[in-house]
Amino acid sequence: MEGTTLFESQPDSLSAHLAGRSRSRRPLVSGAAVGIAGYVFMTALLVCLGLLLTKMLLHGAVGGWDRGLDRWFFDQRTPTLDELTVWGSRFGDTLTVVGIAAVAVLILSIGRHWAQIAFLVGALVIEVTTFVTTTFIVDRERPAVPHLDAGPPTSSFPSGHAAAAIVLYVGLALITMSLVRNTIVRSLAWILAVGLPIAVALSRLYRGMHHPTDVIASMIGAAGCLAFALLATRTGVAVAESNHEAEEADAATDHRPGSPVAVSADAVDVRSTR
Repeated sequence: MEGTTLFESQPDSLSAHLAGRSRSRRPLVSGAAVGIAGYVFMTALLVCLGLLLTKMLLHGAVGGWDRGLDRWFFDQRTPTLDELTVWGSRFGDTLTVVGIAAVAVLILSIGRHWAQIAFLVGALVIEVTTFVTTTFIVDRERPAVPHLDAGPPTSSFPSGHAAAAIVLYVGLALITMSLVRNTIVRSLAWILAVGLPIAVALSRLYRGMHHPTDVIASMIGAAGCLAFALLATRTGVAVAESNHEAEEADAATDHRPGSPVAVSADAVDVRSTR
């Protein structure tokens, strides 16, 4: 899809259908409703996957594969890799993600790119709310190897670092595609969008903070969050476009030759002079 139409709603698309059925004609409200639905759906999906994993699959081959890779990453530890993975993890830290997102929103607001802002903020909000709810319900223990980071209060499933990194950097790459035509800039954006989440995921595995299946679940969750954020943005844009078209139609009707002209009562002397 061309970048110019990435955040636009196409005729007969799902977003256009949702916009037509929306009870609110406020773009923000309509988009937020889709975002909330995305949160509910993605949370239900990840919770089901997490419970299936922890209650059933971990007792079989999947659990053995998970634990085997946990030990393999532990065996690869060296002082150099210990230091490198500190930096790798930081690309998915909360402060890093929030800081980069805030700068991006500031730059986009200068250019009045409201749809792109709504998409980025929406994707991150869906991701973090889905992550917090899922970790609270699933409550999976972290790998049984020495941890190189202080354990956060959330559980192991899924990886919040990996999911946030995917949502942020892929989201920024999609925004770049919608605004920039330079091939080099676009390519660089996608290199970072692929490379940084991989660095974050491998760093979290290396440092004993997550199981491989936690990271896989994060990839699924992040993809869903991006998809719902895009759908929510397109729905909001469709509502805004519909409102604009209605206003233009009303204006055209008011200025059409032969249209009734409102006359003020003050301009008419209704008193008889006879």
